[in-house]
Amino acid sequence: MPHIPLLQKTLGEDWHRLPPVIQRHYAVCPGFGSSVHGVMEIGYPSGLLPLIKLIHLCGGLIARRGETVETRVQKTVPLQTAELCWQRTLTYPDNQKDSFQSRMVYLQDHELIEYVRFGFGLRLKLSVDNGNLIYRSNGHVWQCGGFRLTFPDWLLLGAATIVERPESDRQFSLDFSIRHPLFGLTYYYRGVFRYCE
Repeated sequence: MPHIPLLQKTLGEDWHRLPPVIQRHYAVCPGFGSSVHGVMEIGYPSGLLPLIKLIHLCGGLIARRGETVETRVQKTVPLQTAELCWQRTLTYPDNQKDSFQSRMVYLQDHELIEYVRFGFGLRLKLSVDNGNLIYRSNGHVWQCGGFRLTFPDWLLLGAATIVERPESDRQFSLDFSIRHPLFGLTYYYRGVFRYCE
């Protein structure tokens, strides 16, 4: 039986509305991987640093801000699972490095969960709009064995939106932002990525 990429399974027929440059980002076969490289800007209000450091300890987000952060994103699909695993490595202008990992799992049509450490995850609803891939958060989860606790976005930094836009046949842009209903923009990172040969 042919392998169906996680995002294709999640998006269903909407997968075919994505341009090839975005599809390629996710069409990873079991036992293989893909890699993209880009330069990102990362920002958030200074007063949120303690909360962002706590989230970083749990495996999510990056705690250090920067304007020209070299970023490499590697994706793999383990042979025995249907997960999509991410490894993000960031190098700052002073050569200091940071990283974070996550794994995406199918939840239902047009929705998946991205897990970080200690069973924490983010529910994400997916859609395609004018060739752009859009993720919108739909609450947080904590998974422990067969037990799953859900809680709303506003209890942390707010609701996340991720937009991937085609820029050429080899490049796409990424715009990740989190907005809280009371505090506005609480976190963002953005950049343009190209495929590594």
